[in-house]
Amino acid sequence: MSWLEDRWWDPRAGLSTAPLAPAEAAFRAAAALRGALYDAGVLAAARAPAPTISIGNVAVGGAGKTPVALAVARRLQARGRAVAILSRGYGAEASGPRIVADADRVRLSAREAGDEPALLARRLPGVRVLCGPRRADLAQVAVGELGADALVLDDGFQHRALARDLDVVVVDASNPAGNGRLLPRGPNREPWSALRRAGLVWLTRVDAAPPERLAALRAELLSTTGWAPLESRHAVTDVLDGALAASLGPAALHDVPVVLLCALARPDGFRRTLATLGARVVAERTYRDHHWFEEADLAEALDLARRKGAVIATTEKDAVRLPPAAAAEPLLRVVRIEAEILQGEAMLDARLSGALADGDVRATRAEGAIDP
Repeated sequence: MSWLEDRWWDPRAGLSTAPLAPAEAAFRAAAALRGALYDAGVLAAARAPAPTISIGNVAVGGAGKTPVALAVARRLQARGRAVAILSRGYGAEASGPRIVADADRVRLSAREAGDEPALLARRLPGVRVLCGPRRADLAQVAVGELGADALVLDDGFQHRALARDLDVVVVDASNPAGNGRLLPRGPNREPWSALRRAGLVWLTRVDAAPPERLAALRAELLSTTGWAPLESRHAVTDVLDGALAASLGPAALHDVPVVLLCALARPDGFRRTLATLGARVVAERTYRDHHWFEEADLAEALDLARRKGAVIATTEKDAVRLPPAAAAEPLLRVVRIEAEILQGEAMLDARLSGALADGDVRATRAEGAIDP
């Protein structure tokens, strides 16, 4: 993480980023203008011929959108829906529209798809996963060619070019807005007031937030949106081998010395996860978010682990970016995380039911076409 990114996530770092205030003001004005143009209908949003649910956030990176997308897609599958996830595919070597997975198989590698789409495709058998810059085009392929009847728009809160029937906005309770500033002075892509557009606010990592700060955050969200947020924690469901094939069990790292290896926007969350597992972190190797690990990176971490008498612990999202040799490495441990809902499950089901009903009615009227 760079010096500036460190300042982004420090609530006390306002003065140190003051030289970026003019750039922040310009970004704020541009974001406000763009939002106003969409609100007024000057900029038109395409309508997909299927119910569309967006998973997004206000701050950049690290809020826990991937576990939320997994949870929402599974809930839709449980209702008998043919689900497709539409992603930008950030960090992939390819840039055009592409099908990462259809209903039968995963078609693309992580480098071709991007780490998050590749992870979602692996974890969600039967779910179609598509990547590309124009999500409206992906929606047409997902419905028209792959038979999807429910769409999940990944990282879609600011992607207003595709209309949605429900906006789920993910907020990290442990650090919801960093220093509170907009890009490039802070981590936020929109002001906090943008949450008024949300149909549901999903608070992640509530177990990592001090009780008094969590209570204040709940009150602020209730005041901003008019309803209480859904709350979840990141729960470890398994520890896997490097091939992501063999289960070692959630207790596999208890009292085990580990070298932490990750390339995340906010590695503090993974540090806390390892602490809850009882792992003893003896060294760390951290990289910038979405970093593609090279053979040399893996070799360095392995050498360090051998010298420390440790194993390497990484996240599942990082594991799909490791070089192929990692799959056979006996010292590698991959931590699998799910979003465990603690409060608001009934509200989530009600919001999904409403979005599906509204989207189905609209799709029937559109007779399968995407209306501009």
